[in-house]
Parts: sequence; structure tokens; C-alpha cells
Amino acid sequence: MTFVQENNPQQGSLQEQNKAIVRRFYEEVYNQGREDVLDEIISSDYLDYGHNPPGRGIEGAKADFRSGQGIFSNVHFTIDDLIALGDQVVVRWTGSLTHTGEFMGVAPTGKTIDLTGISIYRLANGKLTETRNAVNWLTLLQEIGAV
Repeated sequence: MTFVQENNPQQGSLQEQNKAIVRRFYEEVYNQGREDVLDEIISSDYLDYGHNPPGRGIEGAKADFRSGQGIFSNVHFTIDDLIALGDQVVVRWTGSLTHTGEFMGVAPTGKTIDLTGISIYRLANGKLTETRNAVNWLTLLQEIGAV
């Protein structure tokens, strides 16, 4: 398969805007704990396929955020790679988080865990419309003693 990217200045500008929105998602929402930013960057028809069932809309994104905050504290994500193509942004990330709430039947351990993953975001009109994640959950589960 061959990918051809045309030299279109408007497309490049849109891709940079999309990358900036995704950066806000990590930096302002997760690293700074600012749930209110979700109102600005999540589309009303947003789907987060990282949850079962998928998180839906702004309220679904907020519920997912609150759920994570109830399980993990001291959350900090580092963007290792950030690639934009068309309406998609791909992020390879590393997260550091402390297990302070029950997760998968495991009582809080107080352990700080490094987690890695890749997330693919789709954007339209300056907002996130879709998230798909590939997360290395095995490391986290091993660290907290779930497996």
C-alpha cells in the first residue's frame, strides 16, 4: 500500500489544529485534571471505543474521565509521538498513574505504574469525534496483582 500526501497548505494547517486539540486532551484534561475542557474539545456525537460499551458524547467523556480519576491519581501523560493525517491524529503515549481506587476487583495498591499505548483520534470541526485505543493493560494488571 502506498500513501501519497499532497502538498496542500490548508490541509497542513488543519492537521496542526487537530494536533493542538489532541495535545489539549492530554495536557489540560488528564495532566491538569480540567474536566471543563471536555466541553470545548469533545463533539456531541463523540464515540470512545476504548470503553465497553463505548463512551458517548460529552457526558460519556466526562463519565469516563471521572471513573478514571476514581481509580488512579497522580496521572501524567507524555506524548511520545504525534502524527496527523487527514482528519486523524495518532498518539503514542506513556502514562504514569498511581493505583488509588478499586480496579477490576483489586483493592488500591498505592503503586505507581507506567502504562504505554497508542490512541487514534478522529476530529471534525475542531472537536474529537472518535477515539480508538491500544493499551498495554498487561503491565498494569501485573503491577497491581490482578494477573
